[in-house]
Amino acid sequence: MDFFLNNAWVIAALPLAVSVAIAMFAGLLRDRVWVLGTGGMLITFLWSVFVLVAVISGQPAAAHGPNYFTEPAWHASFDWASLGPYVWRMGFQVDNLTALMLPMITLVSFAVQLYSSAYMHGDKRVPRFYSAINLFTLGMLLLVLADNLFLLLVAWEIMGLCSYLLIGHWYEQAWPRYGQIKAFLTTRVGDVGMMMGIFIIFFAARDLTWAGLAEKMPTLVQDPVTAGLLALGAFLIFTGAIGKSAQFPLHVWLPDAMAGPTPGSAIIHAATMVAAGVYLIGRAFMIYGNVAPWVLAVVTFVGAFTSLFAATIATLRWDIKEVLAYSTISQLGYMIMAIGLGGWTSGNFHLLTHAFFKALLFLAAGSVIHAHHHNQLLHKMGGLRKKIPVTFWTWMVGYAALAGVPGFSGFFSKDGLLADAWMWSNPAVPGWALKLPFIMALTTAFLTAYYMTRATYLAFFGEPRDKDLYEHAHESPRAMTVPLVILAVPAALFGWLGTPLFHHFTHADWMIFVQNFLHLPGLEHHIEFSTELLVTGMATTAGLLGIFLGWYLYAVVKPETRAAWIASLKPVYNLVRNKYYVDEFYELAIIKTTQAFSRAVAWFDGAVVDGLVNLAGTVAVYASEVAGWFDRHVVDFLVTMWADIARGLGAAFRRLSTGLVQQYMLTFFAMLVAGVVLVQVIR
Repeated sequence: MDFFLNNAWVIAALPLAVSVAIAMFAGLLRDRVWVLGTGGMLITFLWSVFVLVAVISGQPAAAHGPNYFTEPAWHASFDWASLGPYVWRMGFQVDNLTALMLPMITLVSFAVQLYSSAYMHGDKRVPRFYSAINLFTLGMLLLVLADNLFLLLVAWEIMGLCSYLLIGHWYEQAWPRYGQIKAFLTTRVGDVGMMMGIFIIFFAARDLTWAGLAEKMPTLVQDPVTAGLLALGAFLIFTGAIGKSAQFPLHVWLPDAMAGPTPGSAIIHAATMVAAGVYLIGRAFMIYGNVAPWVLAVVTFVGAFTSLFAATIATLRWDIKEVLAYSTISQLGYMIMAIGLGGWTSGNFHLLTHAFFKALLFLAAGSVIHAHHHNQLLHKMGGLRKKIPVTFWTWMVGYAALAGVPGFSGFFSKDGLLADAWMWSNPAVPGWALKLPFIMALTTAFLTAYYMTRATYLAFFGEPRDKDLYEHAHESPRAMTVPLVILAVPAALFGWLGTPLFHHFTHADWMIFVQNFLHLPGLEHHIEFSTELLVTGMATTAGLLGIFLGWYLYAVVKPETRAAWIASLKPVYNLVRNKYYVDEFYELAIIKTTQAFSRAVAWFDGAVVDGLVNLAGTVAVYASEVAGWFDRHVVDFLVTMWADIARGLGAAFRRLSTGLVQQYMLTFFAMLVAGVVLVQVIR
């Protein structure tokens, strides 16, 4: 296994090679391009598993690993550039978190690419899609393998480019073009802040490697000025996470990213792009855990608010992919909140579980859309569980995990988040506000169970609402259902790997690996069993109430009664239905304002700047004409006059030049006399 660990760079090299090969030989591969894509990713996944096994086997079973950041299991670096006295090193590393992330990323990517072999069949740009998917996967793998912030930024930009390509895959249509531009520009706002934060961190610490920052941070924060710079840098880096992980107020791009193919949406929403922001904050926690408490408070409340905010919007979406999109925003808010609370372990654990069940749900939604002849609207579905049983049962696994049904993976990771929220303390936050994240998180758990129950009932239960679509509905091909079954296994069971029960019956060290191996001493919360039981009870109750409400409103309550209730709450309903008018606000405050400003600048340029330039040109033309006239009629006249005088004098003197001495003497005498006379006259 050491061979695979010592050559972990292959995990990033393989997707890059596959992406380049597909781009170069697309004409030869044609419809077989999926074989190269899925085959390469399968090898990458197996290599990642071997790396994980090697890391587990080489780790002391009972140790927390206080040198988590400074002593990775594998590290390779080289001198890349010099900046004054600073030598810039670039490298890769595999540590505890990396070892867990690699199999998750590659498994999801493999399932998505296998699924795409059927879903994208017949698409004229399949090679382009597979090349972008593999390059996208490379970006996330490079992100988790990077040993420094600069290389992470490179991977960050690779994912940004690939998201633009995937969202706009069908660029001949208006919505994908709008979605790709919106995603690129919105995330760019956060990326600018992130780059500024990296510059500030480097200026303060003179280091961007994880190991170097971990070693220097306790000393650096002793100086108030340096500590202030680090806090500012940490906050600006967080703006990058806000953009990439679609947190309020930069969340608006993610629902419109649904314009791309469903497999692309699955990989964006599950294991790669949106998870990058959460991973960034978790990876850089050695900074956040040492700087001013207000930074962590901001992270906490942004995450908590986003989770609740997005969950409320998801309750009224009719597009099945849009429901999942807002669910992703909400769950990412959970993770951000957890890391801000100091729950580094729970935040990253939920990141892992969420990747599996959300990828499953998106691919299952794609299967529903495929079976329903590309219809995505829930109010036209109904009764599909009988038509597409494999899709239905795998969807139910993802639904149970997301809704927090006890026994499924999402239940365990969400329970950890809520426990951290219950135990939270932060000197920058008033005492009365310390329970607000928990209240918002618990409410989100209730709403999550509700909107997922609503979507599940509308899609799979009840009577068909469009008879024609229902009659022609059919199960997806095996290339689409097999990935659903593959992802359903970790979606259901992954959460058990972090429980004491699993450790008790198997005597495996996985619990220690998940809980201790992902543990930062002094930052985690120590929760009593009674408190844990209380939080678990509240979380379970909230989830079950949400499930009951969703089922009751759509399975029991008549549509006309439900419509009457909606009418009585029309102001609130319209507010949530229109997504709190955030897009409209941006349209008015930013887009329209920018357009108005651009028009004003264009008018000023045309009317004032161009006017002055034109005036100057006109004046210059008239001045040149006057100068030309003066030159022709005055200067040329004077020059000609003096030339004529000179020519006349020359002719007169030429007549006097006869060569006779007597004539010269007579002339001299005449001039002498004339001179004497002139003198006398003057006198």
